[in-house]
Amino acid sequence: MAAVANPEIETIEKSWVQTLDGILNLTDRRSSTRLRTNLSSTIQHGKVAFFLPTEMASLQPENLRYMHRLANTHNCKLIEDRRTVDVQPIIEQRDNEFSTMAMGISLLLNQTGMPGSTPDLSVPHRLNPDSLHIEVADLIAMAAFAMPKSKQIVLLPNQFLAEVLDNDTSPISGYACKLVTADITTKIACFDSDNFRAIGYHAGNQFVMHVFLAGGPMHSPELWTNPHTIGHDNFRFQLFKSTHPGHDFGLMYSTLYLDINAPK
Repeated sequence: MAAVANPEIETIEKSWVQTLDGILNLTDRRSSTRLRTNLSSTIQHGKVAFFLPTEMASLQPENLRYMHRLANTHNCKLIEDRRTVDVQPIIEQRDNEFSTMAMGISLLLNQTGMPGSTPDLSVPHRLNPDSLHIEVADLIAMAAFAMPKSKQIVLLPNQFLAEVLDNDTSPISGYACKLVTADITTKIACFDSDNFRAIGYHAGNQFVMHVFLAGGPMHSPELWTNPHTIGHDNFRFQLFKSTHPGHDFGLMYSTLYLDINAPK
């Protein structure tokens, strides 16, 4: 798909990344394994259904309270994850959707001008031991700082990404730049549309992309993509504590690790 570059833009309107960073500044951004968990979801009878760990009520009551608020607000279902029947078809369906998302992200990076061949999904699918690790809250802060200085492009979603987004072909705004600090040198890419929000960074021979599915403060959590997309995914859920009642902030995001120098 063609990209329309706007190289003369010096400033841009406040983006969702900058807004997100500003809100997270009101919370405790330090990494806390106690407040993060892995979740999965599916579509049941036309509704998004979240599978929750059986120990969530005792080990992560704040996270469970957030999930109840999200489910009540957006008519979703919560299911304690004790699946013993029909697990394999659900896994196969999710893997197919995940592979389609990975292909869509890979082609999107090519659309933005990343040199080389289309990136492959890392196998095993994880961050390499020698690759740069950036906590998601820190990456959001870095992206918020970099975006006003970045070139903006507007893209149409490729066929794989449109499929994952339930045939949504809304234009996607993209931003990319090289970021150099005293400790880190990397390239950051951000994407934004009505149903697609993502931030990624270059990490050695990998590109790490976080696709944000839902989030917001405890009092008003939002779905940031359509039910089709969030209903066929595995994702991380992290809760950032706030000193203000009702303002704990949740983030749900799916992470893809792509090999950008994989031999063909």
